[in-house]
Amino acid sequence: QSLLGAVPIPDPQIEKAKVVKPYSLDSHHYDEDKPAFHEIKPGHFVWANNAELAEYRKNMK
Repeated sequence: QSLLGAVPIPDPQIEKAKVVKPYSLDSHHYDEDKPAFHEIKPGHFVWANNAELAEYRKNMK
C-alpha cells in the first residue's frame, strides 16, 4: 500500500488531502514465516508468507 500511495493523483485537492502510509517492516513476521513466490491465479505470482497468502486468497473470492 505504501508503494501505491506514492503514485501522484492529478487532482491537487485530493493530492493535498492524501494520507501516506509508511512501510513498516515490523508489521511482517518474516523471521517465523518466511515469504516465497506463490501462484495465486494462473500466471499471477506474489511474494508472500503463509499468512499473507491466506489473506490474498480470501480477498480474491
